[in-house]
Amino acid sequence: MRPLMTIILSAAVFMAALPSFAVSIVPQPVSIRENRSVVRLPRTLTFYGQTRALKNLADVWGDSYGMIAGVRTGNEKKADVKLYIDDAMEAEEYGLEVSVENGVVIRGGSPAGVWWGMQSLAQILLQSDGGDGRPFTVPGLTVQDRPHFGYRSGMLDCCRHFFTVDEVKKFIDILALHKLNTFHWHLTDDQGWRIEIKKYPLLTEIGSVRKETVVGRHGSNVYDGTPYGEGCFYSQKQIREIVKYASDRYITIIPEIEMPGHAEAALASYQWLGCKGEGYEVWPSWGVNEEIFCVGKESTFEFLEDVLDEVCDLFPGEYIHIGGDEVPYVRWKECPDCQARMKAEGITDVAYLQGYLLKRIENHLNAKGRHIIGWDEILDAGVTPTATVMSWRGPSGGIRAAKQGNHVVMVPNTYFYLDYYQTSDPKKNGEPLAIGGYVPLSKSWSFDPYDQLSEDEKQYITGVQANLWTEYIATFDHAQQMILPRYCALSEVAWCEDRTDLDDFRERVKSAMLPMYDRLGLNYAKYGFYE
Repeated sequence: MRPLMTIILSAAVFMAALPSFAVSIVPQPVSIRENRSVVRLPRTLTFYGQTRALKNLADVWGDSYGMIAGVRTGNEKKADVKLYIDDAMEAEEYGLEVSVENGVVIRGGSPAGVWWGMQSLAQILLQSDGGDGRPFTVPGLTVQDRPHFGYRSGMLDCCRHFFTVDEVKKFIDILALHKLNTFHWHLTDDQGWRIEIKKYPLLTEIGSVRKETVVGRHGSNVYDGTPYGEGCFYSQKQIREIVKYASDRYITIIPEIEMPGHAEAALASYQWLGCKGEGYEVWPSWGVNEEIFCVGKESTFEFLEDVLDEVCDLFPGEYIHIGGDEVPYVRWKECPDCQARMKAEGITDVAYLQGYLLKRIENHLNAKGRHIIGWDEILDAGVTPTATVMSWRGPSGGIRAAKQGNHVVMVPNTYFYLDYYQTSDPKKNGEPLAIGGYVPLSKSWSFDPYDQLSEDEKQYITGVQANLWTEYIATFDHAQQMILPRYCALSEVAWCEDRTDLDDFRERVKSAMLPMYDRLGLNYAKYGFYE
């Protein structure tokens, strides 16, 4: 995998009578204070870590950002960067101090807190880089920071278009760069099943490949005639590798296994999973599909529980995302098995068959120490009080869920669907084809997760997320262009409770993040910055 950063660090410290200069950090820290001292750090840094976990951070930091040749560990007195745990801090809180006496000192309430402080250090060093092999010239400063939300996430859809293991790792590095701590990984859908399930090998033998793909917009009825997806799935060995890679960067992965809708790749693999029992294929188009899991058959639940058992073995995090969105009930209304299930369970509205499925799946996952997250449609299916709701159809679902006491992740399409256009005139600005919509950087930054909620209700908002659906995004280069620099806005909303100065935000992105993207070789949008 190509290294993300080419900065080479080294160490020596002195004070010079030079004026202080402003350091930009994204997201905006709780406080940042500079003084008129200057600390010079030559091109190879020596790290000291108070614990084994902190020692490992130096290696991971170097590896993630291409700085491994310039990172070494040393003793406490001589180290240029010292990493400590401070039990008085919150887990993800950090303090970063640069001084003549001590060089760089980063303290965190946990290794994760220290890790986020190291992301700020990378921004500071890049802004202090004189180039030509000269030392970094860093102002003396003190930074104190902690995230407002504990859940800060980006979602990547690998079903419509597939991304390699190295590209997924690079996506994780981008999350870390923006101090996001959760990776929502969309792994199953109508257009492709992307996770190996050993008990059901046809899911990847058949379910990962569609015979062709719709050309242009959904509904064009024009297809490219080219099979897509052969070999495009993640083996369990690869998933374990990616999970560890994320864990080393203090990022938790939440897998999404769609049910009961967005399921035709599974139905194509095992035809008995659907109400009709035959005639299914991995879907070559986009949109909402009427073919869904049959809830009337016990064999469907055996399949789903078996799949989730293997998923739980692969992903150690607390949450499993079970989808629940865009479920047409046409097949259930026609299916004798589903109608028999309704009669046996006393269900009078077919919509509540979905609630029946979700409750059974939730009970199964709860018994394994896990909790479910679902899209906001689950509110209409009789959601349990213990389910977390992911609000995507604007903020309204999240507001409704919080008012009834469910935990909520806010990911409204009107603010955080990054497959939407970034400018008001995409054709004029040369934007590639997108699904539609208009979400400029400023719109994402302006989102208020607490709008219309009382002080008591605010406690149920656990965090924010941005989604990248990939119907129209076939390459990772294009994916980067859609999330960058809009991830800066996501990060700022996730970390900062109060945001009042859009111009200051833009200037910090220009000073801290765009040069970072250039240095890392990341592809970012050059349009829409001032809309």
